[in-house]
Amino acid sequence: MNKTEFINELAKRTDRPVTEMYKFVNDFFTLTTEILAREEDILFLGFGRFSPRKQNARPVRNPKTGAPAMFYGRTTVGFKSGKDLLKTINRK
Repeated sequence: MNKTEFINELAKRTDRPVTEMYKFVNDFFTLTTEILAREEDILFLGFGRFSPRKQNARPVRNPKTGAPAMFYGRTTVGFKSGKDLLKTINRK
């Protein structure tokens, strides 16, 4: 499911206009990005936790050529799923 399909489904389920849901989803993504950029966790009980994670600089190798290179490190985002989410998606 892509973003447009998600927004259309959300609009249908909430009986709201698609344009309103589009703005809501974009605002949600913007706020989520800003919070993670401040290096704060976001916890949705039962769903999961988004956490910024530091990756340290380290020497690496180019897998194609085998030449040594340097990975300079960055911050990435980790997600740990919540119990309710896991229980729902694993229900048979």
